[in-house]
Amino acid sequence: GFRFNRNKNDAQWVENVEDADGTLHYVIGRIDQKTVALTFRANYTISPNLSFQSYAEPFTSTGDYQRCREVTNGHSDRHDDRYTPYAYADNANFNFRSFRTTNVLRWEYKPGSALFVVFNQGRQERLEGDFGDFRVGRDVGGLFNTPARNVFLVKFSQWFNF
Repeated sequence: GFRFNRNKNDAQWVENVEDADGTLHYVIGRIDQKTVALTFRANYTISPNLSFQSYAEPFTSTGDYQRCREVTNGHSDRHDDRYTPYAYADNANFNFRSFRTTNVLRWEYKPGSALFVVFNQGRQERLEGDFGDFRVGRDVGGLFNTPARNVFLVKFSQWFNF
């Protein structure tokens, strides 16, 4: 399945900033966020006792923050009276990409007893700074260049009948 989501929010929390004198500023901004994901699932039965299952999901999300303000009166009845302009010095834009896959080979070597061989791979990267725009080549293409965390598992179950 393919999924695309666009989130435009005028009051997205960015960060809490503390001044040198200890004053805490609750910074919010206008976010334009785009998220794209593809979910792939396949099951293949080789024989009644042997099957293979695969799940994969590439995912990328970008966020572009603009018009940073600070919350001054969060309970005001008028929306515009809740915020005042704030000179936010950092860049909160981000680009997050992730790829997760799980592959399972299941062999029922005798009735009630099975062997599972599992391979799981997770790739994830968060880029911050001037990355608030979505570009397919950079964002989706970069998924497979990120460092991977691989997990290999073997599970053996034996049924005893006394």
